[in-house]
Amino acid sequence: MKQKINYIQIIFHFIAAYFIIFSFRTFSWLNDIKLIELADIHGPQYVMKNHEKLGITPAEIAFFNFWPGVYSLAGIVFAFIISIVISKIKKWSVLNSFIVLITIYLLYRFTSLGWDYFRLFAIGRFVDNYHLNFIITGSLFLIIGLVIFFSKWTNKLIQKEITQH
Repeated sequence: MKQKINYIQIIFHFIAAYFIIFSFRTFSWLNDIKLIELADIHGPQYVMKNHEKLGITPAEIAFFNFWPGVYSLAGIVFAFIISIVISKIKKWSVLNSFIVLITIYLLYRFTSLGWDYFRLFAIGRFVDNYHLNFIITGSLFLIIGLVIFFSKWTNKLIQKEITQH
């Protein structure tokens, strides 16, 4: 009998999805470089109080708060699709992909993904240019997530867990 719940698959796909979500979130900030640079120079409070003087519209401020959430959701969907496709191709139970989806969405929904701690691994922060910073960091997170999803090593571990039961 084929085991439906595979904890190894859930763990690896969760970690891969986590990296992909944060890569998408990091890429979302490429839309708001001007606002980020002004906040870095003058401080966030000054920018909020003097946004008209700085040439920032209320819509730009609203989108600064809006787009990271949208991109994060897109990352969740993207990671879920990859997980489902891999599960179908490898003939694994898609139940594991749904468990990852529900878990990661609930963590996202209740803002428990820990972005503040995860940002410590953003190697792009050592670059002074914000565009380059976000491109390097987002790309690194995306590559790590995709490597975890498609690595022969992780897939062998998952398959081994399935065949043992």
